[in-house]
Amino acid sequence: MKRLAVFARAPEPGRVKTRLSPALPPDLACDLYRAMLRDTFEAATEAHADERYVYWAEHESSVSAPTDGLQVRVQQGADLGARLDHAFGELLRALNDRVVIMGADCPGLDAAALRSAFEALESRDLVLGPTRDGGYYLVGLRRPAPQIFRGIAWSTEQVLDQTLERARDAKLTIAALDELEDLDTPEALVRWLGQAAWEPGPGRHTEEALRAMGLLPTAASQR
Repeated sequence: MKRLAVFARAPEPGRVKTRLSPALPPDLACDLYRAMLRDTFEAATEAHADERYVYWAEHESSVSAPTDGLQVRVQQGADLGARLDHAFGELLRALNDRVVIMGADCPGLDAAALRSAFEALESRDLVLGPTRDGGYYLVGLRRPAPQIFRGIAWSTEQVLDQTLERARDAKLTIAALDELEDLDTPEALVRWLGQAAWEPGPGRHTEEALRAMGLLPTAASQR
């Protein structure tokens, strides 16, 4: 059974993408996150998975946001590592299960990348999608591995390296997807804007939101 889950927060101003300030005020940062969420849900819907979930952050299971038919769950745990471990514990139910969990702020992530993640889990215990800032936008497992989520310096550039170190210590076989940009900081947003202006790719709703803000050229001005 292939199960896919999105870890997300409710799109509310002042609660999402706070590190994009002051480059973007809270309302615009929320608009951007809402667009990235739509792109993420579309990728999840288009991916080849048997079951799809969205795990809202605490107290957000009843948030009024479209979920594109994904089953709703609530994250549980004191930090991100505990929450990921809990979700994998819920979703890895049998020996042939494959579970992929992704974030909601990586507009370059598409259904093809998700298919690659599941394919990697046929021969590897762990798959990671690295981000340019030293974290990861996706993690997949075919068996529980709670040790890879413990003692991680979350929200730092050490996340990926520490996770890989723990995975090697646990003798897990590892696969890596292509590195993508995580839109967490103004610097990351500038890099992504520069790429999207000349080479549009996945993230249609994200691009539309940034055009509405005047941060990307319109189709007419690109010609």
